[in-house]
Amino acid sequence: MSLEMRQGTVYLEKNSGRRFILVNHNPMALLSMRFWSESAEAPFNLAQPEMITIDELIALRQSGDYEELGDLPAETFKAMINALVNAANFSDEDLKLLKSLI
Repeated sequence: MSLEMRQGTVYLEKNSGRRFILVNHNPMALLSMRFWSESAEAPFNLAQPEMITIDELIALRQSGDYEELGDLPAETFKAMINALVNAANFSDEDLKLLKSLI
């Protein structure tokens, strides 16, 4: 059995139709980044990351308020991470962790 850290999982908020994408950028701290879209068709807002803990992620999965839509294709995910690294203002630690995902 191999363990794999999933990346770029997309979730749909059932009531609003908004989506978010999850980037597991710091698994040692049990901390991920969440990027929202304003609707099911809108792009993810990469300029406004939210940090989400593993406990928050477990709670939202158990709530039934969200539907998991699957993971972004690997190339799309890499392009997103490259855009984040090049455009966003992250701490040195977060940048190092994001670059490790490329």
